[in-house]
Amino acid sequence: MTITRDLARELKTAGFPIGAYRVGHVFYPLERGGEWSENSRRHGVTITPYDLDEHMQDIRDGYYCPDAADLIEACGERFARLWVSTSIWTAESKEPRQSVLGNSAEEAMAKLWLALTKSASSHGAAACEG
Repeated sequence: MTITRDLARELKTAGFPIGAYRVGHVFYPLERGGEWSENSRRHGVTITPYDLDEHMQDIRDGYYCPDAADLIEACGERFARLWVSTSIWTAESKEPRQSVLGNSAEEAMAKLWLALTKSASSHGAAACEG
């Protein structure tokens, strides 16, 4: 799992822009309700075509995990670079200059998007595109 449940929840709470829910992405079902097992709630579910047809409301209500490309796109022109060194990923922005670490590309990019969003809200400007 590249994004934890807590990080996926933070993205949703902060208003991460989701363009489309896609097969192969992961989401975490809500803590209660629905027909999901405790294991699915704890570790996430990889979305299948069946889920898009039969469980779309659960996916919308739960915590969706965007991939690195979605996160880079959401950061827009503020994104500078993403790299890995000895299994630690670093994501950087240009303006404002931010640098964050993660255990995966997705984790680092999610943290960068959150940092940019927080920075913009404290300065009254739009942080990221989306």
